[in-house]
Amino acid sequence: MNRSVPLSLSNCRILIVGLGLMGASLALALRGKCKALYGVDRNEDTCRLALMHEMVDAVWMDATQARPVDMMVLAVPVGQILRLLEQINAEIHTPTVIMDIGSTKTAICQAMDRLAEHFDPIGGHPMCGKETLGIQSAEAAIYQGAPFALVPLARTSPYAKSLAEQLVTAIGSHIVWLDAETHDRMVAAVSHLPYLLASALTLSTPLELTSLIGPGFRSSSRLAATPTTMMLDVLKTNRRFILEAVERVQVELDKLRTLLNQESYQELNQRLNAAAEHLQKILQKG
Repeated sequence: MNRSVPLSLSNCRILIVGLGLMGASLALALRGKCKALYGVDRNEDTCRLALMHEMVDAVWMDATQARPVDMMVLAVPVGQILRLLEQINAEIHTPTVIMDIGSTKTAICQAMDRLAEHFDPIGGHPMCGKETLGIQSAEAAIYQGAPFALVPLARTSPYAKSLAEQLVTAIGSHIVWLDAETHDRMVAAVSHLPYLLASALTLSTPLELTSLIGPGFRSSSRLAATPTTMMLDVLKTNRRFILEAVERVQVELDKLRTLLNQESYQELNQRLNAAAEHLQKILQKG
């Protein structure tokens, strides 16, 4: 699909598929900024709440039953996105920009590339969220100031890029243009590895120690509460880069363990100071 004149977001009809935390928050952030805003969710209670709180103008339980739109945003876990792409490819025949907001991009972009010509696909991933999922946790503010990766395919038109840019800007996020492989390598280190580390920390902590748990443990372990309904698909589709990130952190843990075991406190102090300095560089650059 290729249109010569980019459509402005204010004249765009948008369908958000999946009204959990991310999709419902996106709906809240887009209210009043597009021509029409529709939703799809398989849960009847979620559909009812979306209408009750006027998050969307109309809602369906199946994306293929919804009215034609200019842009469809897939806001469900990665595995569901991959299945949805197959479904809409077979059953939707109107020109549509397709964007996802899944946590990995390579597998999704490969699936998007197999879509029929009347679809105009672009990958997306906002770096924000909460450990608690569901429409009840939705809030527009989670997108404010967040990095939002946009991952175009070779076939993505300037029209789709423009519409995606307008959407990201409208919700208060800032755009980071990336290719799919670079995106997945980066998020393996800064998002997916922290989840595994939080899970390992939690699993290695005996229950008899809980009386002394304070903010340090809580902040370090909070990602372990992220539902596996979302994370398992992430781990499956980004396995290679996550394993590379795990290997890098294992090397650093081994160094620290060796220094502590050898009572090499001067070297340990230097290594810990190096970590603190590197953290400042990371945060300043981010």
